Amino acid sequence: SPHRWHDVLTSLTIMASSPVALSSLLLIHLLFLSSAAFAFSTITKLSSSRCDVPTPTAMVRGEIDNEDPLLTTIPIDRYQNVELPSVFAYPHFYEPHPIAKYACDQVRKQIKTLATDEWTQHNFFSQSDDDNGAGKMFGVLVVRADNGSLGYLKAYSGSITGVTHSEQYGFCHTLYNRFETCERTGFSYLAEEAELNKMNLRIEELENDPKRIELKTALYAVEERAMISLAAAKTQQKEQKKKRQVLREQMREELSPEDFVVFEADLAQESAYYQRKVKQVKAANTKELKHSQASLDEFEIELQELKRRRGEKSNSLQSQTLQQYQFLNINGQRKSLLPIFADTPLQRPPPGAGDCAAPKLLQQAFVSGFKPIAMAEFWYGDSPLLEVRKHNFYYPACRGRCEPILRHMLQGMNVEDNPLDLVGEEVESNKSLLDIVFEDEFIMAVNKPNEMLSTPGRHQEYSVYTIIKESYPSATGPLLVHRLDMSTSGVLLIAKDKDSHQILQEQFINRTVKKRYTALLEGLFDNREEKGFIDLPLALDYLNRPMQKVDYNEGKAAQTFYEVVDTDLEKNRTKVHFYPRTGRTHQLRVHAAHEQGLNIPIVGDDIYGQRDERLHLHADFIEFLHPVTNKTMTFSVKAPF
Repeated sequence: SPHRWHDVLTSLTIMASSPVALSSLLLIHLLFLSSAAFAFSTITKLSSSRCDVPTPTAMVRGEIDNEDPLLTTIPIDRYQNVELPSVFAYPHFYEPHPIAKYACDQVRKQIKTLATDEWTQHNFFSQSDDDNGAGKMFGVLVVRADNGSLGYLKAYSGSITGVTHSEQYGFCHTLYNRFETCERTGFSYLAEEAELNKMNLRIEELENDPKRIELKTALYAVEERAMISLAAAKTQQKEQKKKRQVLREQMREELSPEDFVVFEADLAQESAYYQRKVKQVKAANTKELKHSQASLDEFEIELQELKRRRGEKSNSLQSQTLQQYQFLNINGQRKSLLPIFADTPLQRPPPGAGDCAAPKLLQQAFVSGFKPIAMAEFWYGDSPLLEVRKHNFYYPACRGRCEPILRHMLQGMNVEDNPLDLVGEEVESNKSLLDIVFEDEFIMAVNKPNEMLSTPGRHQEYSVYTIIKESYPSATGPLLVHRLDMSTSGVLLIAKDKDSHQILQEQFINRTVKKRYTALLEGLFDNREEKGFIDLPLALDYLNRPMQKVDYNEGKAAQTFYEVVDTDLEKNRTKVHFYPRTGRTHQLRVHAAHEQGLNIPIVGDDIYGQRDERLHLHADFIEFLHPVTNKTMTFSVKAPF
């Protein structure tokens, strides 16, 4: 131990009063230097292994060199007059810092070059046959090294076709590379997979063996004959029983009581005969079936045992593979995927967990002893067919795969709170915050401001509902007849009693309510009809909550009419009216942004587009029948943009 060597050196220095002692001191000093060099080389070797990484505590002691071939230095003039973040941004909802955007611009340039020269097998601007876009999520992490300089790490989610070692191009390692043997555990995915493949091959050989097929065919024939012969015996038994019943009634009248007793005994013997005949047929069938099955079992026993072992091997391989993903945090604590996801609803990691850009970036930073400053992720290439991703747009870390992992990895760091949990905290809940468009004894219409919830959320009580409930304590029923997304402003209808609410709800269900939304789109209509109909079924994207995705199999119907009302060529923006026939979550936002919809996100859409001062979506018109007077009611509030 270097620390014990240090204690020995200290003692000898105090005691050194003779040439012999001094010589011993010099010899031990040389041994100490040799030991330290060996320790440093060992730790450095471990740092290159993705299966056994050193802890950040070791790095802080200076046992590992901070120089990292994956770190790109940022010129000092790029940040010397820039205020850097004092806390790390909440990774699932944030606006990238300018210094992170600078790093992204540099990575975009590199990707463009690599895609032309070396990454030629991966076409970022095409879509594969399995409906997954060839685009890719890239990320950067701005970090500070021990010497105070600033640099950035870069990574991409998943893999790129034809690239087995991302570090060759300066991108962070995968946390686990199944093509390599783990130095720490000796685990080899390829070796385990090879054993599984042998089992699969043997199973396939057995299933397709001509002799087995012949025996199965023979067994099916025996089973069919057995079924026919047994059915015939039972039919004969039933027919004879009916004849005996008829004959019994006939003889009851013709025979004397004594003779009828004898006759009944004869009928009983006949009945027993046909029962024995059915049993004999069953026994013969069973014997023939056992013989045929025994011949086939020579194959089936081995086949079933192989399938059992294959299942165990497959489950073991999956668990071992998940165990290879070891995630560090700044405190040097590490966790694998299984315990990280143990408390999630599924209790197991979803496919692709651990292969996203954000965990790769943080892992490399902790391994190298860098302090994370700011992160940014952007999409490069075409969007997947069913999701909404825009080329070069920034996106937060996903929730389904990354949130549990990042919760562990960011422990010990100063991370900002979820901004969505803080919205509305500073606003007082009172009626005056809501602009009342109309009110009578039964209903009211309000102009909901953007960034206000319609109903209380998981972390937020403040909402239109709570304001109305507080202002009208005697009101009954659910109050809100429909909802608007938090970021959407506009007319919201409220019923003050249960009966009025039910009548208005029926109008929404029957689609007799007319609604119109005004939206400002981030682009122009190029070669696109200025009036049209969008029909894209939507479902929740469980791995990227609260995002919705197009899902033709499990999605709910979502239909929208649209029309262009104005075009701003100077600002490259288009104003449209939306007339939704259905009311799905994020329906208008997805129908605007999705490539099979308008393919132009709404200005300020921080989920499917890019941030702005606000989401430029406003519910400006509604028409319905009054629940009591049955008169047509029309309310309109002009969009504030």
